[in-house]
Order: sequence, then C-alpha cells, then structure tokens
Amino acid sequence: MITINGLSKNYGSKILFQDISLNINEGEKIGLIGPNGAGKSTLFGLILNEVEPSSGEIKVNKNTLIGYLAQESKFNSERTVLAELTEGDDRILGLKKEKEELEEKNQAGSRRYGEVLHDLESLGYFELEHKAKKILMGLGFKEKDFSRPIREMSGGWQMRTLLAKLLNYHYDLLLLDEPTNYLDLNAAIWLKDYLAGFRGTFIMISHDKAFLTDVTNYTLILENGSIFKVKGNYEHFEQIKKERRVHLEKQFKEQEKKREQLETFVARFHAQPNKAAAVRSKRTALERLEKEAVVLPQDPSESIGNFRFPRTSRSGHKVISLEGISKSYGDIQVYQDLDFEITQGEKAVLAGENGAGKSTLLKILAGVVDINSGLRTVGHNVDTGYFSQTRTDVLNLENTVLREAYSAAPGFMSEEAIRTILGAFLFTGDDAEKKVKVLSGGEKSRLILAKLLINPPNFLLLDEPTTHLDVDAVDALVRALNEYEGTIVFISHDIYFVRSVANTVYEVKAGRIRKFPGEFDYYLDKKDTEEVIIDKKSKPLHKPKVDEAKEKAKQEEKLRKEEEKKRKAHNASIREEIKKLENKKEKLDLESYAKSRALSNPKIFRDEDTARDYGRRLKEIEKLNTDIDAEIKALESKII
Repeated sequence: MITINGLSKNYGSKILFQDISLNINEGEKIGLIGPNGAGKSTLFGLILNEVEPSSGEIKVNKNTLIGYLAQESKFNSERTVLAELTEGDDRILGLKKEKEELEEKNQAGSRRYGEVLHDLESLGYFELEHKAKKILMGLGFKEKDFSRPIREMSGGWQMRTLLAKLLNYHYDLLLLDEPTNYLDLNAAIWLKDYLAGFRGTFIMISHDKAFLTDVTNYTLILENGSIFKVKGNYEHFEQIKKERRVHLEKQFKEQEKKREQLETFVARFHAQPNKAAAVRSKRTALERLEKEAVVLPQDPSESIGNFRFPRTSRSGHKVISLEGISKSYGDIQVYQDLDFEITQGEKAVLAGENGAGKSTLLKILAGVVDINSGLRTVGHNVDTGYFSQTRTDVLNLENTVLREAYSAAPGFMSEEAIRTILGAFLFTGDDAEKKVKVLSGGEKSRLILAKLLINPPNFLLLDEPTTHLDVDAVDALVRALNEYEGTIVFISHDIYFVRSVANTVYEVKAGRIRKFPGEFDYYLDKKDTEEVIIDKKSKPLHKPKVDEAKEKAKQEEKLRKEEEKKRKAHNASIREEIKKLENKKEKLDLESYAKSRALSNPKIFRDEDTARDYGRRLKEIEKLNTDIDAEIKALESKII
C-alpha cells in the first residue's frame, strides 16, 4: 500500500528522520508512537504529500484513498451533520447521479446500471444512513444534532463530525492524529471498541496506551531520527522493549568488564618494552570496543524526568463540600440545588458526555467560576491547585518559563532550585528563557506540572492533564500521581490514565452526580444499573414503570452484550496463544542475534566446531520462526 525508501527530513539543523525505510500493508492497524517533536505528524504530512522530504521517497499505490484526521483543524462544510455523512463523498455523489440519469433514460436493466449498483454497494451506499446514525450516537451526538449545520458547531464537535465521516465512508487508509483529543471518556471507549473490530487499515498517533493495546496489531516507534516496526500491539512492544533492555544490559556489563580488563593491562604494562606488542594489541581491542560499544536506551521514566510530588500537608477528612449549588450560563441551567462532597484521599475521575458539566463542576470546586446560589465550603487545611484544559487560564503568556515558574514560589525558592525542577520537565538552558506564548501545547502542560511541583497543593483539580503529552510523559505523570498523598479530582479521555489513577468515579449526567466507589472498570460494569445511588446527600432515583418495548430492548441488549462478551473471550484466548508464540519468537530472535554477533568474533569463527554448531542453530531458528509465523497467521484467521 505504501513504500518508504531512504526517507530523510530535516528543518535546518534539526533532523527528524534519517534514511528510514518501511512498508505499510493492507489490513495493518498501526500505532505510531514517539516523544513529542520526533516527527509523527510530519510523517503524516509526508505520506499525504503536503510536506516535501529532504531526500528519499514515499510511494503510495495508485488509487489508494487516504482519510486524514489532523490533531488540530477546522472542518468547513455547508451541510448538516447527517447530510455530510450521507452526501459528503464525491465518489458516491457521482455514482448516485449516474444511477439517476440511467433510470431517467429507462436503462435500469443495462450492464452499466448493474456496475453502478455494484460500485455503490461496495462503498456501503445502501447502509450509509443507518451506519452514520450508529457512529454519531457512539461519538456522543444526540438525534437533535443530526440536523445541525456543521459551520455553527464548536471546533471540537466539527472534529467529531470529521472523524464520524472518516469512519462512515470507505477509505483504503486512515491517518488518525490523536483521534480521542476531542472526545469525552465514554466516546473514547466507544471508539476503542469500534476500531478493535475495524477491518480496514489505519495508522494512529495516540498517547493512550490502553487504547493502542486494544486496537492495534503493529507498532511504529519513531525516535532519534530512526523508525522501527514491531508486529504486535503496544503491550507486546513494551514486553519486547523490556526483554531487549535486559539483553542489552547483560551485553553492557560484559563489555564494561572487558573494557576494565583491557585498560588495566595497558595501564600496568605500557611502560615495559617487552610488553609493547601486547599493549598495542590491547589498545587496538579498546578502539574496536569503542566503535562497537553497546549503548543502553534511555529509561522511559526520564522522558519528563523522574519527578515526584514532595510530601504535602495533610488536609482534614472533608476536603470540599457543595450544598444547594446552582449554576447557569444564560438560559442554560447546568446545575440546580446540587449537593456534592469530596473526602481526603480520593483520586476521583469525573465521567460523562461532553456538555454534561464536568469542566464547570471542576471550576466550581476550584473556585474560579461564580455560582448563582448555594454554598461552597473548603475543608480544614486544604490548599488547591488547578490545571485547566485551557492552558492559558493558569499561565501568563508574556512571562518567560523561568519567571512563570517563579510565580509559583515567590520568595522562598532559589533560582538554582527552580531551574533544577524545570530541567526535570525538559526546560534546560535557554529553554527557560522562552516566552510562554511560544511554547507548544505539550510544553505548556509540562510547565503547569512543574509549577505544581514547585509549590505542591494537597488538593489537585486536573482538566485533561495528558493532552499533548507523549506516552512516556503520561507514564511519568501516572507514577507521580499514584505516589501523591493528597486528593485529586480530574477529567480525562485517556483510558490508560483513568484506569491507572482513579480509585473513585463520579458520573455527571443531567445536572446530577452518581458516585461509583471503585476503580474505572467497576464503573463500566455498574453504570447501566440502578444499584448505585446519586451522591450520598441525594435521594435514590425513582424507578420508572416497566415499559414492555423498553424491557424487550433491554433484554436484547443484554443478550447482545453476552454475545459480545463471548466473542471478546474467544478472541482474548486466541490473542493469548498468539502472544505466547510471539514471545517464543522474540526469544529465538534474541538467540539468533547473539549467535550472529558471536560469529563475527574471530576467536569463535576460527573454532570450526563452535562455528558449525552456531550456523546449524541459526538455520534451526530460521525454520522455527517460519513455522511460528504460519501458526500465528492461522490463529489470526480465527479471530472474530
């Protein structure tokens, strides 16, 4: 489908890619990962022929139709949402027009008419509207939104419409750049399940490890100007990376031991004439060792430094309470007579659809938005830190990075100490003198986290803290928040982040709040039941009278979920077998690598018996790997 040969791309002295080559094949569902600034979005631009390579080439097969979702853009259309998903494809419009013309000419029985019908069917035309509505509902649209003009919608909803369009029409390849950025948590979960069963081909940039693990079958790692393609999802890639590091660490220890022996010999005998030849030989060996030196990869935890929140003062048991809170924006009533309470030690995620009022609730808790009525009471010894989704809400754009960091610690921390913390978040040297207004989204996020670390509160309110962070940075934040001893309330669409941090879920819906006293999977299991009460100050919901149609639909949905559960269990069992085979293959690859490397050692190569045994074993490994590939292919065909 796509062939990349010797591709290089640089901007001035900054090299993004250096002589990279790879193939993208039909049916591959690829997760593209790499640190911020590695060139992931630029690679998409190169594939789309919107960016010129510095050297090399990208060949896209003729007639390959590519659908592209940018990380940030506006979707300009004069149509309504549903019309865009049913009438917004030029191929279908052309065929539909030809079909109507043939019917007008009474040629409905002609060969060409049959070909047009076949082409329309292959593009899914006859199921477009049904499929479109299903996708729109999954992405959080209400039926009333179907007839809304796209140009009148916010940027986030326009991006959702574009994503829905890409999923509804047939594309040979989808390029998805952070597709969950504009989704709420529920929509992100729906998209994850949809892409897991998707039959097409896509390359997706995402920082959500759980999302990548569940939907991809290949991983592309872009870093340090190189690109590596690994068969398997993100979880499999992490396992390979772990095993590779263990192998390299072993090699590194052997190398350092050898280096020490050679240096000791040279230091001891360099002044003795009778040892001159031996010393020269050892120095030559040292030079060769230097050229072939094993370099350990950077520890992922160093992506934004090994940071942790310092110990904070302990708050009282009741961190914050809201009593009879009402909040509206003009005629839109978000909350009315709401009671809500957060207690010490909760790490709570606010779940619910976009527009349900999650960000408003977080702002009320932070005290940064006025309420119409009610009482907001902050508990004893509570110190609040607020991380806004709109980064500029909590940053002064005219400050330098260093001055902005100082604003979090006026008068009680030295410049050296502040620069040390900034360095942990990758603001080193001249970077600390940059103006905040020129920082990227990821850099702004890191700066806010650095400010929170400089003067850590014991109550954190975080609105989408992982947006613009790369995979390793999200991991570092997860580790820090898990060790954090304070209280957290946060909003996030990142499934991995939510699963890793939350110990409580509050569902925000129709101006009310339901508490689920457990981790995120508990919420997913219980959210469609009426077992859970609204927050502890509220009364239980009244159960509605039984509606036979609804009850039937409920039973059908229950059966569907049971079938889906069986399907997932079946597929999980097969994937487990595949994983075992892939792990076996990885071990064989490591053995092959070690033996091939050993054969390049003249000492081993001259030992005919050992060289013969190694060569025989390499052939055995090649045959075993071929057999494993065949087994994996057979198992993959059984996935439903």
